[in-house]
Amino acid sequence: MQFSAKVDHVLNVRITHKTARVMLMESAAFKEKKQALAELKAIEGIEECLLLQTCNRIEIYLTAEETQKALASAKEYLANRAGEHAEEVSRAIETATDKDALNHLLRVTSGMESMVIGEDQILNQVWDAYIEADNAKTLGPILKHLFNRAMTIGRHVRNETGINKGAVSIGSAAVELAVTLLENLEDKKILVMGAGEIGTLVSKALARRCLSPIFIANRTYDRAVKLASDLKGEAVHFDKFNAVMVNADVVICSTSAPHYLLTKEIITRLMLQRKNPSPMIIIDISNPRNVEKTVNEVSGAKLYNLDDLKSIADKNKAQRERAIEHAQDLLNEELISLEDDMKSLSVRLIISEILSETEEIRKRELLTALNKMGNLDEHQKQVLNDLTSILLKQTFIPIVENLRLAAKNDDTKSIEVAVKLFEKTGKKQ
Repeated sequence: MQFSAKVDHVLNVRITHKTARVMLMESAAFKEKKQALAELKAIEGIEECLLLQTCNRIEIYLTAEETQKALASAKEYLANRAGEHAEEVSRAIETATDKDALNHLLRVTSGMESMVIGEDQILNQVWDAYIEADNAKTLGPILKHLFNRAMTIGRHVRNETGINKGAVSIGSAAVELAVTLLENLEDKKILVMGAGEIGTLVSKALARRCLSPIFIANRTYDRAVKLASDLKGEAVHFDKFNAVMVNADVVICSTSAPHYLLTKEIITRLMLQRKNPSPMIIIDISNPRNVEKTVNEVSGAKLYNLDDLKSIADKNKAQRERAIEHAQDLLNEELISLEDDMKSLSVRLIISEILSETEEIRKRELLTALNKMGNLDEHQKQVLNDLTSILLKQTFIPIVENLRLAAKNDDTKSIEVAVKLFEKTGKKQ
């Protein structure tokens, strides 16, 4: 067998709310994530991949042997998604390798990289991304181990620091924006479009601020009915939301629809029928956006999106500075052991190949010996099998541990020497 001295690295390529506005991230967004994962995995040199996409980030996690080549390929792939905005997206892309990539992921799962610091929704989003990649068969032992550890560490940081205590979510930040614009929501007519995870957060935050029943529209009507019942609101059939919206004070969009639900034409028509003298405030927190940006040109309509939540997010961050500092201290401790784990896993293929080859040799030579020894009963055969197996394991335990230690210490020369040695001894005579 020809052994390989290949050592894989963990890479991250991303565009987030820190470097790009909603419109730019939207231009690069993946509508078919399963297809995107398959395309990424097909890129030469990429061994494993995972795609994390939320309203505030598009991130690709990879493992590859050739770091710069894989980073360049993934960056080009992401930028090309944006078509005419490719050059602008390319400038907004950030990359990280090995320790920096691990630290970034831990900050993501701990809520430290969210627009709203400490929000818990990102944990579910990371886990969903993991499941999608696992179902798409693009995960291997390195990313599987990394993301399971990152989820555990993210929960641990929240428990230890309280970084998520009292933190607003994107949904509640949208409600805070509405309160800022209207002073109070007590007697306002409010429509929430979408009863998914974010829509539910929005509706619950509204229920604490609004005395009037909240109207909830969702494509799956039964889901709207359940949420409305829980919050003493009123469900609306999705194809009839215009009847409520025409006189609404606030409309919050949070659906996963891949197209515009509210266009300039629709809002113009509604404003002509409107009897409410107050402006119609529309807050779009969907990704991709559900409201056409030209809606802002309609007299009496005021459109806000995720970019407008930044001031609320900044206020939230300032309130959590001490928790952020404590959280990073915890991550620094966790990062040491996680980095060692990743380096050990990076030589997994070498170890697997060596053990597999030597096990084949053991079985072949044991069979030869048994044939020469004549008639042995099953117990005697089992004793010999156990003996040779134990001898092999005891012999290779220090070799395996030293290979893992070499990986942890970035000692590529020792790994290459081990591979050369086993290329000689591993060949059949």
